[in-house]
Amino acid sequence: MRRYSVRLLMLALVMGCVQGIDDDAAQPAVDEKYFECKVQPILTKSCSMFACHGDGARFFRLYARNRLRLGFPEAERNHRMSPEERAHNFAAARAFVDPEEPERSLLLMKPLDQKGGGYYHGGATEFGKGDVFPSRNEAEFKVLENWIKGEKGDPACIEPGSES
Repeated sequence: MRRYSVRLLMLALVMGCVQGIDDDAAQPAVDEKYFECKVQPILTKSCSMFACHGDGARFFRLYARNRLRLGFPEAERNHRMSPEERAHNFAAARAFVDPEEPERSLLLMKPLDQKGGGYYHGGATEFGKGDVFPSRNEAEFKVLENWIKGEKGDPACIEPGSES
């Protein structure tokens, strides 16, 4: 039961529902640079479509170029991502990381096919393409897993697509 309550607390912190708690103490220690340069491109490619997590009505929502934007008019949808959009994506993904059992984090388990040990992912059947990751052996799954387990990014890395 404790794991469940930690997840709820993390989600509440991200959504701004809990006041007076030290956010850093309650959040998992994951590297923002690794997220920007390796994890965000995966989430943009695999999860941020308008019909999926690029929908403003979704609880787990992601901002990306040419997709859902935060404060950009339609004509500027391809503009490079703002710092606020990047911060939102990082916080949203971090909220789905379980610091007590990283390998059981929702960010890993939801897009992983049930046959591979994952949880049911409604979008997989809704759009007929299957889960994002058929197994834990997928290269992009490993990137997410490494981030969740604490891998650090190169401080000199420039997020793909952020320079133009």
